[in-house]
Amino acid sequence: MQIIKPGLTTLSDALDIAFAEVAMRPDVEDRPLGECFGAVLRRDVIATVAVPSVDNSAMDGYAVRFADLANMAGPIAVVGSSMAGHPFDGDIPTGKAVRIATGAAIPNGADCVIIQENVTANADETIIEISPDVIARTKRDQNIRRAGEDIKKGAVVLSAGSVLRSQDVAIAAGQGCQTLVVSRPLTVAVFSTGDELAKPGDPLPPGGIYDSNRFAMIGMLKNIGCTVTDLGLLADDFDVLHDALAQAAKTHDVIMTSGGVSVGRADLLKPVVDQLGEIQAWKLAIKPGKPLMRGKIDDCLIIGLPGNPVSVLVAGLLFAMPLLRHMMGADRAHSLPVRFPVRVGFDFKRGTGRREWLRARLVQDDDGKQVAMAFNSTSSGMLSSMVWADGLIEIPESCGQIVAGDEILYLPLRGLQ
Repeated sequence: MQIIKPGLTTLSDALDIAFAEVAMRPDVEDRPLGECFGAVLRRDVIATVAVPSVDNSAMDGYAVRFADLANMAGPIAVVGSSMAGHPFDGDIPTGKAVRIATGAAIPNGADCVIIQENVTANADETIIEISPDVIARTKRDQNIRRAGEDIKKGAVVLSAGSVLRSQDVAIAAGQGCQTLVVSRPLTVAVFSTGDELAKPGDPLPPGGIYDSNRFAMIGMLKNIGCTVTDLGLLADDFDVLHDALAQAAKTHDVIMTSGGVSVGRADLLKPVVDQLGEIQAWKLAIKPGKPLMRGKIDDCLIIGLPGNPVSVLVAGLLFAMPLLRHMMGADRAHSLPVRFPVRVGFDFKRGTGRREWLRARLVQDDDGKQVAMAFNSTSSGMLSSMVWADGLIEIPESCGQIVAGDEILYLPLRGLQ
C-alpha cells in the first residue's frame, strides 16, 4: 500500500541521504574549556588521572579497621584526622579511630567509615563510643569510595562527536584539561525573501507583515554554535537573489533562507540555485514544512526553509539543525532531536501520506497522569502556537487517526532554545 505521496521524500530518507552527501567539515580548533559549552567535540578525551585519585570517604565520620569493630565496646581513642587535601600521616593504629571528612583520603589500614551521626563523642572529639547495634550493621568498605571508582586512568571520558553539555565540560575539567579540540563554528548567511515583509521597526506596507522568520533561523543557528551573518530582507527579484547568493557562497559554509522555495511565480530561490549550483533535494513528506530545499553552490550548502513561521521552526528543528550538527562532526545520536513516548489526551483525524507534527504541551489529566494536549489549530501560519507549545507530537505517515490514550512520540522544543 502506498503511504508516501508521489514526489515526496520521507524525513528519515532525506536525513540519511543528506548525512551521506554532505561531508563533515574538517576544520577544528583547540578552544579554552570555558568556551566549549554547546560545541561539538572532535577528539576523544582520555582520562590521565583516576577519579577518585585515592580511596576517600563518602561521609563525615570516623575511619576504623573493620576487623577491630568486634572489640570496640567502650571508649575509643581518636588519634588524628584526615581532611580533604590533608591526609592522616601513617597507618591507623589497631583499635583506634581517625576523624575523617567527606572526600578525605582513607588512612592506611582503615577499611570502613562510621558516620558521625552514629557516634557519641566527647567535647573535643578525642574519645568516641560506637553502640553495639551500629557495629552490628557496619560492613567492610562502608562509606568508602575506592580510587578509580568513578573514572579509571586510560578510560575514554568523552567521545568525539558529542555535543558538549555542562556536565561534559565539568568532567573534562576534572581531568585537568585546559582546552578541548572542537569543531570550528560554521559560518551561515541568513536572509528572508518576500515583498510583503518589513523589518521590525519599519512601517508596514499595505497587506504587509513583519519578518519574524529570520530571527527564528538566527536563534536556532546560534543555539548550535554557528557564526551568523544577517543579510536581512531580499526582494523577490531574480537578479537580487542571484547576486546575494553568489557573493555569500564565496565566504560562508552555509546559506539559509526562508520563503521562495515553493512553486509560485514569486518563488525564485529554486531557479537561482539551479543556475548557480544544483538542487539536491526538494519537497519532503512532512507537515508542516513540505517545500524544503537542499542544494549547494560550489562548497556552500544551501538550505531553503518554507515561508510559514511554524514550518520554519519545525523544519529547522527536524532537518536543518541535525544536518548542520552533522557538518560540525556530531554523531547521529547527538544530531537528532530527542523523542520519547507519551499518552495523548485528545482525538485527531487526518489524511495519511506525510509525517505530521502537532504543536502540543504536557499537562496532567483528571487522574494526575501526564498527557499531551494539542494546540487548537494546525495552521502553519500561527507562530503563537509555537510560543504556547513545549513540544511536538509526531504522527507517522501511515497513521490516519489517534484517540485519547494512544501512545505516541513527543519531541520537546528545548532544541529551539
